[in-house]
Formats: sequence, C-alpha cells, structure tokens
Amino acid sequence: MQATKSGVPAAMSATQEPPPDAPSARTSASGVRERLLDASELLFAELGYAACTFRAISAQSGINQGLLHYYFTSKQNLFTEVFLRRAHVIAARRVTLLDAAEAQSGAGHVPLETLVRHFLTPALEMAQQGEGGRAFVRIHSQLRGEAGDLGLALRRQAFGASTERYVSALCAACPHLSAEAVYWRFNFMVGSYLVVSSQAGRLEDYSGGACAASNMQAALDQLVPFAIAGFLAAPPAANGAPTAPTALANAKVPSRTRV
Repeated sequence: MQATKSGVPAAMSATQEPPPDAPSARTSASGVRERLLDASELLFAELGYAACTFRAISAQSGINQGLLHYYFTSKQNLFTEVFLRRAHVIAARRVTLLDAAEAQSGAGHVPLETLVRHFLTPALEMAQQGEGGRAFVRIHSQLRGEAGDLGLALRRQAFGASTERYVSALCAACPHLSAEAVYWRFNFMVGSYLVVSSQAGRLEDYSGGACAASNMQAALDQLVPFAIAGFLAAPPAANGAPTAPTALANAKVPSRTRV
C-alpha cells in the first residue's frame, strides 16, 4: 500500500482517517475499528465465514476496503477479533460466577444446579445484547461446523480455561458419572444452549406460537432443569443399554429461579 506525503496510506485518503498510531487520531481510529467489527459481526452471522468478503463488509460499513486491510490484514484476523471480543466477555463472566460459587461453598463442591445455571446464563445474556449479541451467538453456533481448524482454535482460546474449570466442578458434583460421561453431557448442554441462543430453530412453528425463541428468560428457565436432569440421569450400562434408575436419577430437579 503506497503512502501519501503525509504518511497516511493512500487507500485511506478517501475516508480521511489517519492511522491508528497517530496520537491525535486514536479516538477516531478506535471508532473506525468498532464500526468495522460491528458491521463484520452482522455479515459473518448472516453469510457465514466462507461467503463473507471484505467487499461486502466495506459496503455494509461505508468504510473502504483499504482500512479493512490496514486494521486487520486478512479476513481470518478480522473474524478472530469479531469472535473473541464477545467470547471473552462470556468466559470472564462464567469464571466470575464460578469463583463466587466456590467461595460460598467453601470446602464442599458447588451444587449442580448452580454450576449449570452459571455456565448457561452468560451466553443467554449475550443473546439479549441487541443485534450484535444475537449475531455473535449465531456465529458461535456456525463456528462448530463451518470454520474447521480455525473454529476449534478460537473456541479453545476463548473458552478452554473456563470449560476446564466447569467440567472439573461438574465431575465433583456428579460422582455417579465417569469423567467420560460428564464430557458427553457437557457437550450436549453446550449444543442445547447454542441452538436456543441462536434462535435458529422452529420453536414458534411447532409450538403453534405458544413459545417464543426470543424469550431468553423462558429459555433459561426451561434449559436449566433440562440440563440438570441430563447430568442426574444414570450412566448407560457397559453394553449401551440404560441402567436401572439410581437415587440421583430420581432426585427432584431443583425449582427454577430467575437470574
């Protein structure tokens, strides 16, 4: 990219935006980056990673492609920033909630209901943060199957540490399950909340309008006992057949409370 006499890349001149390291322009540069991230987030959610282009993002944001290349270099770098800026918020919120729960529990393990609720709540809260929050959870859902190694690496980077802590706490709260069974059921819980929070299902259709996918509080109230029951269920027998119900499997699911 060629520079003008002022040192600003030529492709930026049309936008009159100086480079972000210019002291007099840091606030302006930050605003441009956020506009680009916001526009990209909506388009990645709508089009998917593969189909979304710098050209489309430029048209959506009204900012030329030169600035996209200047700030992010590549689509992969841009997508990484789009995903991580909200994913880190969810992960940090989960850790904060777990820290508080562990402090309250002292030497004992954190109750299963608390673990499930604290894990699910931040993601469903994000789905209520305007169109950007809704776009993020759609991206997260898409990422599980579309972006290949990139998707796995990003999810690991964002959620790896918090996931390890929750899985460890879930193993302690579910002594009737092997670690393998906890991994499976944790995976089912993750899949469930992604479907719910992305609002991509046919809930309104097959409920005849009785349920609204956009009602995240109702979703949380239903999903928490559903996930708890999954963790409380007896493990399968060695041959894959269900075992007889155990006391834990028959335990009363805690009544739901609002967050």
